[in-house]
Amino acid sequence: MIKLHNISKTFKTASSSQQILKNVDFSVMPEDFITIAGPSGCGKSTLLSIISLLLPPDDGKITYNGVNVDFSSQAQLEQMRVKYTGLIFQNPNLISSLNVLENVLLPANYKKLGKKATIEKAKKLLSDVGLSEKTNADVSKLSGGEMQRVSIARALINEPKVLFCDEPTGALDQETSQQILKLLLEIARKNKSAIVMVTHDNDIWEKGRRKVRLQGGKLIELG
Repeated sequence: MIKLHNISKTFKTASSSQQILKNVDFSVMPEDFITIAGPSGCGKSTLLSIISLLLPPDDGKITYNGVNVDFSSQAQLEQMRVKYTGLIFQNPNLISSLNVLENVLLPANYKKLGKKATIEKAKKLLSDVGLSEKTNADVSKLSGGEMQRVSIARALINEPKVLFCDEPTGALDQETSQQILKLLLEIARKNKSAIVMVTHDNDIWEKGRRKVRLQGGKLIELG
């Protein structure tokens, strides 16, 4: 579904440069559960940003379902993001001036189902993540785990083919982390979505069906 070929990325400052990714080849297939680990600062989040079309590589090629990604075309990027990607971060990045339902609807593609059906879908997603009673709640009153559940529902509103998760449990306690991971896996299986997850938690990394380490700019797949 997604293929990276010979991807490289270097970050430069006035006095130095650091090559974060070196000729990386990588693929994401339907219903994969891929966990990515590596030392702090090694480029895990950079890799995730490139795969999810948020950041262009310096060199190399990315294809989505056989179509070459053109990072100079904002129209193509937006179309591919809406069709293929859902994003979940360590910080849920909810908008405090909007209620729970409105936050879930932020990235919604109303053209696909129409406004009424999309709103009903958002409510169903909130029910799926255990927040049916919080639809109109003020997001500032939610717990950390509840906020992350809202961000999961938001990421799923356009039925993405791939959920890209950057340390989604990093700010949560161990019990809540396990609940969020279980929820993600259940929903991904139900929706037949792949998951690509960056994590520093070795227990979560071990649960990946494909386990990858990033070190020295190279990806090493360990199972």
